[in-house]
Amino acid sequence: MLKIFDRTEEVLALVFLAGTVLAVLVGAVGRSIGIPMPAGPEIAQLLLIWTCMFGADLTIKRGDHIRISALPDALAPRYRRVLIVISLVSILAFLGYVAFLGFELAMSNWARPMGTSGLSYAWVTLALPVGSVLMIVSLLRRLAVHGLLYSLEPEAPDQEYPL
Repeated sequence: MLKIFDRTEEVLALVFLAGTVLAVLVGAVGRSIGIPMPAGPEIAQLLLIWTCMFGADLTIKRGDHIRISALPDALAPRYRRVLIVISLVSILAFLGYVAFLGFELAMSNWARPMGTSGLSYAWVTLALPVGSVLMIVSLLRRLAVHGLLYSLEPEAPDQEYPL
């Protein structure tokens, strides 16, 4: 079941990225030939923020996020565990806070229209709490699968995400 969820998330990220490119392209071509599409930039903005949130979650899921390993590598395993616990707690607390505030922001934006498209601006702001919750789940899954010391490490290229 989780494998289907992971694959669906990958497909959605790719579809939203392609939709972003298409919306920008159609808007630019339309303007250049005298048939502007006013909703194009709004739709591109909507799809881009969702692409970014899904992409950030996929990056965390695979352990491919940016890391500076000089300090952890220099520490003894005991102190490395402490540093990783501090890092994980900080990341999870931050994502939880962003999810909470992002949800409040999205709920306050339901009545706000997004320019000429007529869509609610809440669809743009809802990407932040949804993405944050997805990243929290992915970090907890990595912790359960890889253990504490390797929960923030990259996966081998041929390794599937088992859990």
